[in-house]
Amino acid sequence: MRKFYFILGIAFLTIVSCKNKETSETDVMNDTIVNQDSTMVVNETEVVDSTAVDSSDVDLLNKMSTSTTNSSTDPSEGKYALAETKWKLVELNGKAVKSATNKDYFINLDSKSGKFAAYAGCNNFSGTFVMKAANKLAFSKIAGTKMACPNMSFESNFITTIEKTDNYMIEDNVLHLHKGKSMLAKFESIK
Repeated sequence: MRKFYFILGIAFLTIVSCKNKETSETDVMNDTIVNQDSTMVVNETEVVDSTAVDSSDVDLLNKMSTSTTNSSTDPSEGKYALAETKWKLVELNGKAVKSATNKDYFINLDSKSGKFAAYAGCNNFSGTFVMKAANKLAFSKIAGTKMACPNMSFESNFITTIEKTDNYMIEDNVLHLHKGKSMLAKFESIK
């Protein structure tokens, strides 16, 4: 029973000392003090001396343990990851997008090479992307084939929009590209 009171007193003193870190090792305790004979004194004011407690008959190993688990998840990762997922363009600058051909307009990012590939109706595009921090995304060095197409303005708008991107968000199977808080483009994962 003495060991129980001793452990209880040590636990209490540990909690109290964590709350009062700015005080010295010789603190004044107002609630509970453990004496040398392991009895508890309540509501007295005494000075605690760390040498006053005889711990020669107490084995604290395996008596108490604590652990801290730190778990973090990236809020930008939904069911699908940004890279290694083919993303079909469904909205550009607030307007729904329908393919003029039977081929989907898409963007696909490769995390190993740091490059992306895209298609927006006629020409194929590629370039590099950088993720400077969680949810931050930037595209650069964008190049494409130079075929003459009937809807060149859409492709130009698509490239300009991609270049403006500075962050992204993934919700379920939907990728949102943003400039600040403004949504630029919306993509859905292609299975």
